[in-house]
Amino acid sequence: MDHPNDIAAKRLEKTFASPVPDKVKNVVEKTRGGYILVEKRPPWDSSPGDWTRLQVAKIIYNKSGDVWKLYWMRASGKWNLYEECESLGNVIETIRTDPQGCFWG
Repeated sequence: MDHPNDIAAKRLEKTFASPVPDKVKNVVEKTRGGYILVEKRPPWDSSPGDWTRLQVAKIIYNKSGDVWKLYWMRASGKWNLYEECESLGNVIETIRTDPQGCFWG
């Protein structure tokens, strides 16, 4: 049950749910082999329009190694490996504590 599935996606959504969903929404999007955690915000000037999107973390399950790979996005827009984790719980804890300030700054 620790591999990419709907239960894991719901766990991520619940863990990173925003306390102010009218101002910030953290959503989980499925991608090949895992998920991307995305922060969405309304336009800064309150005008009608699309919300901005900030990709926070990419989480990929490596089946052959039975390991989760956690990525962060550089300013260049490229994903870099942050670390490999043995469980989704370890991934969640790493994103939550963000010891190097790579995910939410």
